[in-house]
Amino acid sequence: MSHLAHASDLFINDQAVPEVLTATHLYQPPAAVPGSISSIDRELIVASGARNITDVLRLVPGMLVVPDSGNLTTVNYHGTSPGQARRLQVLIDGRSVYRAGFAKVDWTNLPVAIEDIQRIEVFRGPNTVSYGANALLGVINIITVSAKDAHGTVLKSNLGENGIRDWYARQAWHSDRSDMRLSLSGLADNGFDKREDGSDFRDGRRLSRFNLRANHQLDERNSIDWQLAFKEGSNQINNHYRPAFAEVINPRADEQDDNSDEKATDYGASLRWTSIINSKHSISVQGDVQQWQRQREWRACDAQLAFSPELNELWRISSAQQREDLFNRKRISNASPRQDYLQNWLGSKLLGPIPLPHSCGLISEESRESRFDLELQDTYSVSDSLRLISGLSYRYDQARSQTFLNGRQRKDIIRAFSQFEWYATPHWLLQGGGMFEHDSSNGDSFSPRLAVNYLFTPAHGLRAVYSEAVRSPDMFENHADWRYRVHDLRPQVSQGSTADFFISAQGSGKLKQEKIKAYELGYNGHFAAQRLSIDIKLFEEKITRMISHRPRLESFNLSNHDHIKFYGGEFESNWQATSKDRLRLSYAHIKERASNALDQDIAPPHSGSFTWLRDWQNDWSSSLMYFAAQQLDKNDLQLANLRLAKQFNWGDKRLTVAGNLQKTLNNQPIGRTNNKDNSHDKVYATVQLEF
Repeated sequence: MSHLAHASDLFINDQAVPEVLTATHLYQPPAAVPGSISSIDRELIVASGARNITDVLRLVPGMLVVPDSGNLTTVNYHGTSPGQARRLQVLIDGRSVYRAGFAKVDWTNLPVAIEDIQRIEVFRGPNTVSYGANALLGVINIITVSAKDAHGTVLKSNLGENGIRDWYARQAWHSDRSDMRLSLSGLADNGFDKREDGSDFRDGRRLSRFNLRANHQLDERNSIDWQLAFKEGSNQINNHYRPAFAEVINPRADEQDDNSDEKATDYGASLRWTSIINSKHSISVQGDVQQWQRQREWRACDAQLAFSPELNELWRISSAQQREDLFNRKRISNASPRQDYLQNWLGSKLLGPIPLPHSCGLISEESRESRFDLELQDTYSVSDSLRLISGLSYRYDQARSQTFLNGRQRKDIIRAFSQFEWYATPHWLLQGGGMFEHDSSNGDSFSPRLAVNYLFTPAHGLRAVYSEAVRSPDMFENHADWRYRVHDLRPQVSQGSTADFFISAQGSGKLKQEKIKAYELGYNGHFAAQRLSIDIKLFEEKITRMISHRPRLESFNLSNHDHIKFYGGEFESNWQATSKDRLRLSYAHIKERASNALDQDIAPPHSGSFTWLRDWQNDWSSSLMYFAAQQLDKNDLQLANLRLAKQFNWGDKRLTVAGNLQKTLNNQPIGRTNNKDNSHDKVYATVQLEF
């Protein structure tokens, strides 16, 4: 901004101010952003020793990272049910990896290695105006290393306890006008292994990834960036299935499977063309294609009665309360109250001696989701004080599942968006814009944002922001047709070796979009001489028409009746204290009022992190990271990461050897209560060779 170069500059001493991209698709100094944004740079990612993206997201104030098992972690901002984190948009180089069919982000299954990540920008607040529905609470933008910034060969391995066996290989090629980066990687571990009560807990994982990124400079004004990504693997899952008539059948152990592991395969491809028309005007077109596949199968048993068409019909015509009563009764024993209830509920169907005759068959849970996304974006500087960004996009989403959707669901989304950035004076910055979205399943919506920044200098500013955003119900929430067709029944039932289980669930098709209204006051400052950056945020957010649920086959009654309100403050600072010491601090104070018990007492009232990076000279370095949260999903979090590394250099070759320790500092599980105390404790070594 040339018109700001002459402004009174009390702090930055003409040093460059770092810029961020995620807030508005425009590069902006953090003080000029219409909201709060955190940036986790490459140095922090490497120093953390993290094997998972979710581990470094704990550095972001207000971000809730809750492991449910060793291979399933949810990431949420501020709160709402941690088991169903549905309200964050997640991007990899601009490609959304939010699954519209089942409203989730599979963090374990993302087709990107942490070694390929250049930085992670997190916009902390509603941002539907820039990224469409589902950026309800924030946006996580994972930005990978550009092909032109990757050089030579990199080989890396992690080896340690809990079955940690990771590997990574990268090769880069360069020519006059083209650059290419290829990486292959794998990750494996045994998960937590033990439940809180000490029993076995199968939650390990194994995955392999392929990533190819290329940049081509066609001429001085035109460039193309394209990517291919692939991931395949399996996640161990304990079989949580419990027969409807478990207490009145007596199957043998060898007739059922204890495990029901998931096979996961993801594909992704993107192509982006950028044309710089002149110094004030540029356009870009990006197209993405993606596919997610999930498959689980296991053998289980139930009473032959459970496969009868008569019982299926009885379930269909029963009221929601009758169904709830059936499954909330105490477990059956002979002549128990629940058995009497079943007798009345089923009528003559439950006559005869106990145990009832049973059959065992193959149960399958499968899904396939695909997406095509095309976006045109135009950036135009009308003058030195006014910039405009606008665009159009079309997205096609499809989900197929015989189990969850009884076939196929699809939707088309058309978007039009525009934002402006206007420096009314060198100190006053006004930003605004909106996103219009037509969703063939959920109708039309409009999400606006208006922000005013007062800039003392380009590096120091106050902000006031008002924004609205929406989240569309996913295909499963709105159009579920959830039923199990059981195959290979032994012995056969009257219908043969294939029959429908009597319990099923249907979505209403009438759910509306969730909506949030958010207010924010904040300050961002960059003290270049002191090498210190600070961000402070005060916020109030209210989500209405909220859909709160943990999906259950026997109780699937979703509505827009719930709401939640968050308010509090956040603080983040980054300080290069000396040439050898870097300190980072984050803190969040969150209060919430929720109408549904599922969303109550989830957000910790106090949480934060402390990071110390140290260069000890002679190529020795260390990092210490401490994370704490009070009552994160009803458990206190105290977690420390320690890394010590030594680097060896031989000409253009570099070898790095590091030891990594992750240690819980109290005797409580991390987040959820089904993993063992101190289950996050692990030690592993890292060896990396670059040449």
